Amino acid sequence: MPAGVFFEKYEKVLAFIKWPIHKVALLIGLPVAFLWPLAFPHDYLIRVAIWIIVWSLAAAGFNLLFGLAGQISLAQGAFMALGAFTSIHLATNGIHPFIAIPIAGVIVSGAGLLFGLPSLRLKELYLLISTLAAQFFFDWFLRTEQMAWFTGGAYAKYAPPLTLGPLDLSYGYPLYLTVVAIAALHFYAVANLGRSYIGRALKAVRDRDIAAEIIGVNVFKYKLLAFVVSTYLAAIAGGLWAFALRSVSVESFTLLTSLEVLAAVLIGGVGRIIWGSLLGALFVVGVPEAIKYGLATFGVRGVDIALRDVIFGSLILAFLLLEPLGLVELLRKVKERVRLFPFRYFA
Repeated sequence: MPAGVFFEKYEKVLAFIKWPIHKVALLIGLPVAFLWPLAFPHDYLIRVAIWIIVWSLAAAGFNLLFGLAGQISLAQGAFMALGAFTSIHLATNGIHPFIAIPIAGVIVSGAGLLFGLPSLRLKELYLLISTLAAQFFFDWFLRTEQMAWFTGGAYAKYAPPLTLGPLDLSYGYPLYLTVVAIAALHFYAVANLGRSYIGRALKAVRDRDIAAEIIGVNVFKYKLLAFVVSTYLAAIAGGLWAFALRSVSVESFTLLTSLEVLAAVLIGGVGRIIWGSLLGALFVVGVPEAIKYGLATFGVRGVDIALRDVIFGSLILAFLLLEPLGLVELLRKVKERVRLFPFRYFA
């Protein structure tokens, strides 16, 4: 926090929206988020927007785990796959999709609880390797012939249409509104979790787990809680993506998915659960699509995919070198320069 900026009342410290810039962002951002598809009713743009929202929800789960609790995981892609296939399986067996998705999240949270157990003994790189093993395990397990009834085997698994009474929400603007509404509810819940005593306990575990245990924080309990909540959000994201695409396969969620979620958190801002996850997902999903569109506009063919990956990788590298704290920190610096103008501000 810059010098000279302070709160005078505890109510402001505990407020959900602390700064005027956040109020302005919400007043402008919420109407834009809900209404822009009416101005640009293009199916491709709506599909990319849904893609960004789903990835930001998975990134929020990883950001809570990594940024708030100090634990790391490379299995978000696997948990998204489990959430997607479990949601479809429940929906095809008579459970409404709006009920099937959260039930799938709770079920898949059990896997997060199981693979969170090594966090009691393992840290940093060793914990990363153990979660990477979970990613490879589920990637193999879901491809076996015995799981073909669950995943569709060599074929895609088709989801039933997303409906609410007589309303068909399975395509276009209604689908977009549904995904935004569900994601917004989960973002609000996670943001409040970070502000509660649970969030403070997770931060204590992240900063110094031994000291946290000395002052009475149950380190093992809160580490497992972080894994469970992170896995739940990944499963919800996978379920939303399954009903948005209407069909998914094992190839839809791989190690690359986990790496994209990790990149979104690093680029957006570690520990900034809402804005960092949203901005990071916007960068990870939106920038490659913009590069692909730009290359197609200039008539680049044949090497467009490789060239897109090279440009995108270079942008990530340059960004991490120039602003390692993420897009949220970059926007904070811009905000402070505007606030203190015409005086100079040194970050």
